[in-house]
Amino acid sequence: MRGWERALSVLEALRERGKAAGHGWTLDTELLPPHQEQVNALENQGLVELVCREDRAELSVLEGRPVRWAARLTPYGHDTLAYVQSRPRPESTPAETDSDRQVVELIPSQMAALRVFVGLTGQLRVAPADGLAEQVRTASCDHGIKRWRLYLTQEQMESVGVVTLLGA
Repeated sequence: MRGWERALSVLEALRERGKAAGHGWTLDTELLPPHQEQVNALENQGLVELVCREDRAELSVLEGRPVRWAARLTPYGHDTLAYVQSRPRPESTPAETDSDRQVVELIPSQMAALRVFVGLTGQLRVAPADGLAEQVRTASCDHGIKRWRLYLTQEQMESVGVVTLLGA
């Protein structure tokens, strides 16, 4: 699991456990130590809040036991999960793509140029291939190799080639 996937998993766990608890906090007994370490990293990013001394005392009274650690999502943490759940996703996964589609990987500057190209659709004399705008919108980035991955038809690849010819 990638780092960002692990972070999202922890954010989702905090949200679910916080809702179930009724008070919004995920307690020390509800997360494994590695997840608690991830929470500490997420606190540094402003996505998670750790319990203060006064709230920890109140939680200890509510729980009937000493609470040593608790965390909950900040508004930014909630917004991050809302974005992740609503962000565009490809309509099909690589295993489900049509046999007429091929994987095309673009470096970030090429992807930026392609976005501009697709954005100019109404002003171009030769419009981008059908479906290219949707492929650009739902493209995924492999941050490990710093490449954007698209699944394109031959016609869409030719449109992408036009961008390359224009000096992208």
